Amino acid sequence: MYMKKAGGKVYGAHLTAAEKKAMDIEIRRQLAEYDLKHANELDAMILWHLHEEFGFGPKRLKQFYDTFAVRLDELIKHYEMTDSDMVWLCTYKLKQYGIDIEEWNKQRRD
Repeated sequence: MYMKKAGGKVYGAHLTAAEKKAMDIEIRRQLAEYDLKHANELDAMILWHLHEEFGFGPKRLKQFYDTFAVRLDELIKHYEMTDSDMVWLCTYKLKQYGIDIEEWNKQRRD
């Protein structure tokens, strides 16, 4: 690594190709860990709401949980998209059904 300095202060660095690759791998690892943590939290919030609001018991919650990811995977494969396109695709499909989740969120915040 080559450090950029001016006036005795470091203001940047040039990384070698190997250093850039190692940094990219570590960033991806941390992002995957972050996504997993938040996916678990989102799953928990959704399942808790289904239990509290609609009375879903453990069996029904497990059934929902097991089928939800499968259905999303099927949708992604059908449209030949990547996992990162999943949110966009679900939002788009809801709009086709007449549900504008962005509008609902705006209304809830106002």
